[in-house]
Amino acid sequence: LFNRTIKMSSRAITEFQAKTIVYNNIDRCPLKILPIAHFDLRQRWDSFENVNRWIDQETRLVVKVDQLIKRRGKLGLIEKDVSYLSAKKWIKSKSEKEIQIGKIHGYVTNFVIEPYIPHKEEDECYVCIYSVRSGDVVLFYHRGGIDVGDVDQKSENLFIPLEKTPNYDEIISKLLIHLKCSVKKQLVAEFIIKLYELYVNLHFTYLEINPLLVNRDEKTIYMLDIAAKLDSAADFICRRQWGEIEFPTPFGRQLLPEEQYVAELDSRSGASLKLTVLNREGRIWTMVAGGGASRYHL
Repeated sequence: LFNRTIKMSSRAITEFQAKTIVYNNIDRCPLKILPIAHFDLRQRWDSFENVNRWIDQETRLVVKVDQLIKRRGKLGLIEKDVSYLSAKKWIKSKSEKEIQIGKIHGYVTNFVIEPYIPHKEEDECYVCIYSVRSGDVVLFYHRGGIDVGDVDQKSENLFIPLEKTPNYDEIISKLLIHLKCSVKKQLVAEFIIKLYELYVNLHFTYLEINPLLVNRDEKTIYMLDIAAKLDSAADFICRRQWGEIEFPTPFGRQLLPEEQYVAELDSRSGASLKLTVLNREGRIWTMVAGGGASRYHL
């Protein structure tokens, strides 16, 4: 397949941020727009409930840790088909204990809460768009979920050169060849066209939906899980569509006070102000380059 090593200023965003951007900006298509809520441990539950009035004691929910952690289902960081009371208890139990992901230790503090959508596994699919130097690549596999396996090897792919857009027939013939149901083919093709349009216009660099739920009877598509990255250099172009977005730090990496201070300055300035402290006890060296200077903690 294509080399995914393109860097740009690509920054990962949370599931809540990604779904909010898609829901708020995608053109009319078979995608079902669902309510979605974000909870972090700094919030009070009563203020959370005032903002998210769609949640009540009868609503069946999915609750997930939302901190850029991969394979959450296999790590026990997703709870499905639960009541609001059970979701609150689950969040409390997960946030009280330090967890280990690989070699990294940390606490979970951010969660996303959505309506639970009952469905059959056979209706789950996989779709991914990512950018390479000469264009974009769309992957599609007719199966999805946590056991989807190596999608790079299994999926069909469509390369889209710069300044080009895929058409309906192209998607049907090159991506959806193993999707047997004609109704599903139509739904997915229409969705991918609109999703790719959004991907380009809002300067995504990576967008993976797994599973993508395709309901033939309702003629509706649901995004059950999503992972995404944005080109952060496009903030001045897409600020209105993105909304007030803060790029999260990886799990286990908390910003130091100095880093938080510079990040706040950066958010209020037209200049680019970045600080990453590698060693708090190190010396500061200034390295002059062109019209600016970079500082390194060594």
